[in-house]
Amino acid sequence: MHASRQNQTERLLPRGELSQLPYHYIKYVLAAVLLVFIVLDMANDPTSNADIETVAGQVVKAAEFQGMEEAEARMVKRFYGLNPRDYEGAVLYAPIDNMDAHELLLVKLKDSSQKKQVLEAIRERLNTQLKSFEGYGAEQTALLKKHVLLEKGNFVLYAVGEHAADAQEAFVKSL
Repeated sequence: MHASRQNQTERLLPRGELSQLPYHYIKYVLAAVLLVFIVLDMANDPTSNADIETVAGQVVKAAEFQGMEEAEARMVKRFYGLNPRDYEGAVLYAPIDNMDAHELLLVKLKDSSQKKQVLEAIRERLNTQLKSFEGYGAEQTALLKKHVLLEKGNFVLYAVGEHAADAQEAFVKSL
């Protein structure tokens, strides 16, 4: 029975074309898959020309952060270990009281290679804050656990507070 299937296949296509058939289709399928990945990659992370101060204003307004003020560049370096001059812009709103976990950091990257460093610095800051408030700052710990960390194109947002989700929505709309 096996021989009869092979003979039927050989009758349909000459022997030389039979061995090339799978490769012919595979090339087209791989080219199509590659094209899909390229398109998705390009559409996934568009850069924004938005001004960081404008974006920060929209985010702060939506977040309704009370008891926070815009911090100086040295505070970005102290809290996150990041030099704001290395980026296209960095805005930090920090709490006035050290016993408060509310915080907002917005960074506009010069290029995508900086994203990993910024995200690692934010995660390290978050872990430090969680350890600091552990055991006695239940409200602050809960806020930290509900933080927003979002990267969109050439912007990174980190927000901690009751209205962090509102800050995220304003952030996305302002880009």
